[in-house]
Amino acid sequence: MLQKPRNIALGLIGALVLGAPPANAINIAVSPSRFILEISSKKTRSQAVRVVNVDSQPVELKVYVKSWVLNEQNKLELVPSREQSLDQWIVYTPSRFTIPPGGSQTIRFAIRPRVQPQQGEHRAVLYIEEVPTNNAQSKGVQVTGRLGVAIYGYVGDIKRVGLLNAINVDTKSDAVRASFDISSQGNGFVRLNGQYAVWPAAQYPGAEATKPIADLDKPTPKLPKEVVTAGFLPDTPVLPDTRRRILLPIIKKLPPGNYVLDINGELNGVAIQKGIPFTVPVNSPVANNRSSRIQPASQKLRDSLKNSQKRK
Repeated sequence: MLQKPRNIALGLIGALVLGAPPANAINIAVSPSRFILEISSKKTRSQAVRVVNVDSQPVELKVYVKSWVLNEQNKLELVPSREQSLDQWIVYTPSRFTIPPGGSQTIRFAIRPRVQPQQGEHRAVLYIEEVPTNNAQSKGVQVTGRLGVAIYGYVGDIKRVGLLNAINVDTKSDAVRASFDISSQGNGFVRLNGQYAVWPAAQYPGAEATKPIADLDKPTPKLPKEVVTAGFLPDTPVLPDTRRRILLPIIKKLPPGNYVLDINGELNGVAIQKGIPFTVPVNSPVANNRSSRIQPASQKLRDSLKNSQKRK
């Protein structure tokens, strides 16, 4: 279930575009979370998005599509539509509807290119936006919102070429934060996949000796006794012909000492097995801050969506 943001931010792209577990919503749920489709100049079969109203009140929604990119801050930006834009080729129905409490509505769309599609990756976002109620008794500012389902369309031979330039760990801010410097050199997006774990340096067995942790996605996974904390690598996409820093916040407070950030993952099929040593100094903000303001990716996504509601 997905909350309704004003703008789709990086965390939402991770969830919607790449199929991460959806976040909790205020009143509607959407399935599936993303589409990756092949495009041809001929007619393609239609796709379906199911929208469920989980609130106790009816909700009126409208649908439209836009074209987008990710900027240097990994934030989604809407861009003007062009002849080769995927949003120009998407037809959908219905464009406006009301869902009763507990009810659902299916939105169907298909891709109908108006010109010969160029080879490579094409992107669009299908927005589902709440229509404000016309209530004469309503006082103050009405708060509505929208959510988006990202659509990737591919033409021809797609090559995903990712280069991991560097991994750095910063302990100078108010939480430990790793950054992955990644270049996408093909014609399709690339992304990280896998896990990380933080070990005390004195007990670290080496990158080749560590293994992925089973059931890490469970609420209380069983970690190796030496591991301080662990989690999943950020799956933020790096779009074709771009270079970006993908951030990984470590929310657990780490006492002063020497550690190793262990990586068991991959970048589009290329294995990453690395151990990055770092030190939390005695007088660092990390050591002195009782509760980090940097949140895990899943919580950050939920909170960013809550704070990005659209005011009309």
